[in-house]
Formats: sequence, structure tokens, C-alpha cells
Amino acid sequence: MIIKKNKILFLHGSNDLYGASKVLTEIINFLFEKGYEIHLILPYKGPLDTIFENKTIIYYKNLGVFRKKYFHPIGILNRFYKIISSIFFINNIIRLNNIDIVYTNTSVIIAGGISAKINSINSFFHIHEIPINRFYLFIIRRIIKVISDKIILVSKAVEIHWSFRSKSKLALIYNGFDIKDQKVENKNLKNGIVFSSIGRLIPYKGHMYLLKIAKKLKEKNFKFIFYIIGDTFPGYENYELSLKKFVNNNGLLDNVIFTGFRDDASSFLKKSNFFIHTAIQPDPLPTVILESINLDIPVIATNLGGAVEILDNGKGGLLIPKNSVDYSVKLIFDFINNKEEIMKRKLYAKQHFKKYFSKKKFKENIFSLFEL
Repeated sequence: MIIKKNKILFLHGSNDLYGASKVLTEIINFLFEKGYEIHLILPYKGPLDTIFENKTIIYYKNLGVFRKKYFHPIGILNRFYKIISSIFFINNIIRLNNIDIVYTNTSVIIAGGISAKINSINSFFHIHEIPINRFYLFIIRRIIKVISDKIILVSKAVEIHWSFRSKSKLALIYNGFDIKDQKVENKNLKNGIVFSSIGRLIPYKGHMYLLKIAKKLKEKNFKFIFYIIGDTFPGYENYELSLKKFVNNNGLLDNVIFTGFRDDASSFLKKSNFFIHTAIQPDPLPTVILESINLDIPVIATNLGGAVEILDNGKGGLLIPKNSVDYSVKLIFDFINNKEEIMKRKLYAKQHFKKYFSKKKFKENIFSLFEL
């Protein structure tokens, strides 16, 4: 039997246009088209406001997002206060609007799930993260298990890492994108090979590792440009400064260009010869790799996390180690000089994309969640 659930309250931990926000956008747009009434809590004003202004009722509230910088006594007390305050705030929205489902689009917000249980309505968690702090994982896994009715996981890597025992609650749903036939551009190689890297400037994304690869390429008199597209979270400004200092100290100013956040990131991909993603810790499902494949850009990525699934263990792109600059450089050299292998892996990546990461399949899987 299908129980109609007409009103959904979404909770999201940021207001930006990066991976998890793009997935949220797809889900809300799809459910809006299906006639659902959507309510959305964001932590602050930002670009999502304009996207959702005619489709959702938007509220703003600091929901006590867990981040590494709060892992100390004062930080934990701060989060506890924010969570209690958020529960009262969310309870009020649920009761005033007769909300049917609370959909938390992250694992780092627990107030929504608690409020859902208090009000005896369904609680969905969409998990995009692979936390490496074992104590945090131990605690938050048990909390989510208790306060969730459905847990959506974005990749097998996420599923394995979290190791939920309540298998009946789990749904593995890959993010989906439109599949388009792209016109392949003739890339100008006069200034060398162009690589693009897109993502938040935070340590686990491995930008320092990328710069060490760039340094080694420079030492070999290799002609190249790296576009590093993205900004950082508040609190990580020193990391961004350390990256730029490394570039300056190692003579890479002509080779590495920091663009900051760009809402036209695809324009950089289109003029790139390769996309490179050098996460040094498991990245759950880097959607920018899917965007690159869709734009017919060959992909180079470190051999861990969701990138392995997207590239099907290297059949759809080049996988490099996360901790060996010299060997990574060798693999990159061999790959970029083998046109036949590049074409072979690009073709495989597109076929794999169509099979597992199409928007149609994504929508079907998301909609199935609400047929309870």
C-alpha cells in the first residue's frame, strides 16, 4: 500500500553549489514537479535561495552541524546548545505545517531526526560523508540508527565505511546527471596540458598532494597548467594560505591558477585536457567526476572512495596512489601519452555512467523512497 506523504521538511548543512547541494537541488526539483510541498532549513542565506525561492518555503537556522573544529569541550557544549535550540525550532515548523517527513541531507545534523521521532513522523538521512574520526563515527552511527527510518547512502564506499547493521533501513542511491552528447573541442596545447581540479579547499580533498605532483612535473620541464577551482570553509583559511604559499615558494605561479569558487566551473572543464581529483581520504562520491565524464573529459583520481566506483576500478579512467608522488607522476605521464588508452577508458566511463549514474535512474530510486 502506498501512503501519501505530501509535506517534506529538508535540512541541509550549507548554502553553496557544491556536490551535496547539487544533489539536494535535483531531489527538491523532482519532488516539487511531483506535487510535494517542500520546506527547507538552511544555515544562512546564499545561492540556493534563488534556486528554490519559488519552489520551497525557506527558513534559516544554525542546526548545530558537526565539524572537526568543534571536537573539543567548548565546541561540544556549543553544538549541544545549538542542537537543543534547533529541536525546538524544527518542532514548531513540523507542527505548524503538518510535516510528514523530515529529510536530513547530511549525517552531520541530528536535530531533524530527533524532532521527527518526537513528532512520530518519518525521518530520512541522506549520507554523503565518510568521517575518519572513529569515535565520532561510533557515536553518530548509533544516533542515526535510532532516529532514522530510512538511510540513503551515495556509494558502496560510504556503505562499507558506516557499516550499519540495520540493512532494512538502507538504500544505496548513486547521484544522477543528465547524459548529453558533447561536442569534443580541439584543445590548444601550446601552453601545455591543462588539468582542472574542482572542490572545496579542505585538507582531505588533497590539494597539497596535487601541488606536490605539480612541483614534480615542473622539475621535469613538463608544460602544464592546473586550474584549482573552489573556495574553502570558514575556519580553513590557513590551509588555503598554505597552498598558495607552496605555489609561490616552488616557482609554480605560472602553472597553478586558483580561481576561487566559480558557478561556471564547467567552462574550465571544457577547455581542460584532463580532470584530476587527488583526495587523500575517501571522498564519498565526487560528483564532479561524473560531470567531467559527461563532458567527455578523461579523469585522473586517487585510488580510494567513490572515485573507484565511478571509474569502475580504473576501467573508466586513471587511478593513482594517494601517497606516492613519484609513482603518481609516472602513471600520469604514461596515461596522457597513450591516446588509444585514453579513448578506451573514456568510452568505458561513458557506458558505465549511463548504466549507474543517469538522472532517470536517480529519480526512480529517490521516488521509491516515498512509496512506504
